[in-house]
Amino acid sequence: MPGVHFCAYCSELGATKFCSGCRETYYCSSQCQLADWKVHKKGCEIQKMLNVINNQHKEKSKTTKERPPRGKCTGCDVKFSEDYPCDSDCAKCGFQACESCVVHERRGTCYCTDNNFGTEYCWMEPRWYHRNGRTGEDYKGDRHPQGRYEEEMYEPEPRACHNCGKVTRVFKKEYCSPAAFGSY
Repeated sequence: MPGVHFCAYCSELGATKFCSGCRETYYCSSQCQLADWKVHKKGCEIQKMLNVINNQHKEKSKTTKERPPRGKCTGCDVKFSEDYPCDSDCAKCGFQACESCVVHERRGTCYCTDNNFGTEYCWMEPRWYHRNGRTGEDYKGDRHPQGRYEEEMYEPEPRACHNCGKVTRVFKKEYCSPAAFGSY
């Protein structure tokens, strides 16, 4: 909710009070909130229901550790067979993917937050699709990919990577995002 807001009733800039029901609609005063109530009431009820659903989903995705069912692609739900085998299987989270989904930027990302099918993100050059397949959150950890990169990109001293634990020189934070490599 940070930022500058307009009053939903009079459109005055700098509204700081918000509806305690939906917590989404801003007002500059109690008078404006009361005057807007007939219009806002229905939308407020809908927004409250959406807030409950969104909060339940957020909580479930934070705590869910259940593994996807075996024997079918987690990305597209196709059953595996002798003719259509599993191409990648993450031992850590249980995500299974067919050949088509493995190459797909979203369906080919397993549920792990720090790797994809066992390949640590910290070893790779940043890419926009390095994210948790369940929550969609981007990987924001250390990076120390193999290859030739400019000396200025690295921190001055070696240290333990917060992802894999290897003691090495890691990228400075400004070079850890996909935008630094033009790959977003």
